[in-house]
Amino acid sequence: MNKNQTCVIISSYPQSHLDSSLLSLTIESWTQQGYDICLTTHSPVNQDIQKAVKYYIYTDENEMLVYDDISTLTWFYGTEEFTYQTNWGNTMGKHSYAILNNIKNGLQLLESKNYTNFIFIDDDIFLTTDDHLLLEEKFIETNFIEKDYWFFVEHEAASLAVSNCFGGKIAYFKELLSKTQTPQDYLDYCRSTKGFSLENYLGKAFLLEENGNGHCENYPLRHLFKNEWIGTSQGGNVYIPGLKHKDWWLDIVKDNKDSDSGYAIVYETKYQFNIQIVCYKDEEVYFETEITTGPLYWFKLNLSEGGVWRLEQKLDGKVIKQVEYTTQQITDNNSSFMDFN
Repeated sequence: MNKNQTCVIISSYPQSHLDSSLLSLTIESWTQQGYDICLTTHSPVNQDIQKAVKYYIYTDENEMLVYDDISTLTWFYGTEEFTYQTNWGNTMGKHSYAILNNIKNGLQLLESKNYTNFIFIDDDIFLTTDDHLLLEEKFIETNFIEKDYWFFVEHEAASLAVSNCFGGKIAYFKELLSKTQTPQDYLDYCRSTKGFSLENYLGKAFLLEENGNGHCENYPLRHLFKNEWIGTSQGGNVYIPGLKHKDWWLDIVKDNKDSDSGYAIVYETKYQFNIQIVCYKDEEVYFETEITTGPLYWFKLNLSEGGVWRLEQKLDGKVIKQVEYTTQQITDNNSSFMDFN
């Protein structure tokens, strides 16, 4: 594989020292393999990071999508007793348009620098040397350099393309992505997929519409790579392998069979912390309790009288996570629910 023709675009939005540290590791991971790096960000990075890459593009255009429909792209958890499904308050993928612009900005620059191919990654695709060797073997085996596009597939049946590691020909992507110029263009294009994440967008463009001469590996990244650092940046947090993580989330969803009921959710985790859960309705305490994180917890709510709900969790007296929804938001969100068998 001729790396002189290929540049790696890294998209990042560092908000903390941990974000910056992980970004630095990711840059080093790919630089050591002989790739030139183009870093595109929506927040400034320090000069040491800028000096570590060949090209640096900063823009403050970090536009968040406002959905005019309910996304059916969800996360679910099922047992013999119940199914819990969520789109996290209809927020999955709200940063996708900003990431798409990062990609387009990088492609524009690389074309002017006479590169022919690119690899796009998020700032937490920190691969070990062994993982890089596996990837390069795949690239050589599938003739990456001659492909218009090259993707992993997150979910083949749902046509969801992996959005944090893919690549192809710069000219091909640049032309195809140029059709999306505004957030409304993006939403309209994704609408038929019933979701608005970058996985939906890329899946429609490259898996459903089958444009160009491409290749897909029909499995997600973790089926090939073993490094625990991959995907450790989630929801604004960086989860460091080897340390206990506060990696669970809070949610409020409706009962799929009873429109007057809902559930406050504390998602499962393999890490145990003693935390306090406080639920408010219209700023008054609805319930509070102490739990030890581990299994998925649910607490039934009476939604019949409406109101605004806020769920907080406290560790050592400090609020560390919270979500807030109106009753209308909860009951209208048909993609987020608890369904008991």
